[in-house]
Order: sequence, then C-alpha cells, then structure tokens
Amino acid sequence: MSSVVNTAWRAVRPHIPMIKFRKGGLEELVRGTPESALPGIGSGTTVNQTQVVLEEWQVPLKYRRERITEEEIEYINRGGPA
Repeated sequence: MSSVVNTAWRAVRPHIPMIKFRKGGLEELVRGTPESALPGIGSGTTVNQTQVVLEEWQVPLKYRRERITEEEIEYINRGGPA
C-alpha cells in the first residue's frame, strides 16, 4: 500500500499558479500613488478608445432575444411547475 502512495506522491507536481494578480488591487494603487504619477490627459500617452455601442434596436436579428410567450411568463410568475 505504501509503495502505491509513494508512486502517486512522486507523480503529483507542485502547483504553479498561471494567473498573477496585483497585490492590493486598484484601490491601493490610487491611494498610494500621487496624482502626478498616474497617467492622465496630459501624460503624453494616447489611447484609441473607439468602442462601438449598439442600442437594442440596432442589434442584428440573429443576436436578438426570442420573445417570451404568455405561457412562459405565467410559468415564471408562479415560480415553476404548479
């Protein structure tokens, strides 16, 4: 029995985290950094932020939600099967 456990233990590799997080989060960064050190409007770096925002009526038909039938509405309102 112990040889099986030893073999299995040798096969287990140590955990290596794949994701690295900033320690302290964004709040620490903002609190601990003077305003002049944070990148802003006058920092000289430009970020192209052209993001298209679609309204509900502009979404293509294949991405729109299906209409809910009256039967489904009643089912949801009563909390499930009755």
